[in-house]
Amino acid sequence: MLAYCLGVILSLTALWILALVTGWALASDLLYQGIEWLRTNQWESTVLAALLLLLGLLIFFRPRERIPHSFPTSSKTGEVRIAYDALQEIVRQSVLEIVGVIQAKVLLRERKTGLEIIVTTQFNSDAVITEISEQLQVKVQKDVEHYTGIQVAEVKVLVQRPENAGQARVR
Repeated sequence: MLAYCLGVILSLTALWILALVTGWALASDLLYQGIEWLRTNQWESTVLAALLLLLGLLIFFRPRERIPHSFPTSSKTGEVRIAYDALQEIVRQSVLEIVGVIQAKVLLRERKTGLEIIVTTQFNSDAVITEISEQLQVKVQKDVEHYTGIQVAEVKVLVQRPENAGQARVR
C-alpha cells in the first residue's frame, strides 16, 4: 500500500515537472501560490513539514519482515510454499542415500523452466563417478518432484576428490 502511494506521488510530481517545463501557466501559478501560502502561514507550514518528516522517518525506519526464501508448488486446495532449507534437506537426504556418497552440499536456483539443483559431493575413493553421478541426478529429480511437486529443470553434480572436500590442508 505504501509503495503504491509513493508511486502515485512520484508520478504526479513527474507530471507536474513536465507541465512546468512545457510552459503550462497553471502549473507555475499554482506552484507560486503554494510557496506564498507556505511563507504567510508559518504555523501551518511548520506542522505540515513536521508531519511529512515524521511520515518519511516512519517509512524509512519501519521494521521489515524477512521472509525466508521459498519455492512455490500447488496442491488441490491452493498454493504451498516450501522453504529453501527444507528443500535443501530433502535433496541432501536423497543424495546421502546413494551408496558411495560420503558428503553433499546443495545449492538451489529458481529458473523459468523449473528448479536448478547444484550438488557438490564427495564420493568414496573406489566409486565410479559417472555411474554414481547419474544415479544421483535421477534420484534427486525423482524425489524432489515426488515429495514437493516442484518441477526440476536440471541437476548438476560437482564431484570433489576426498582429500579436497574437507578443509584445505596446510602445507
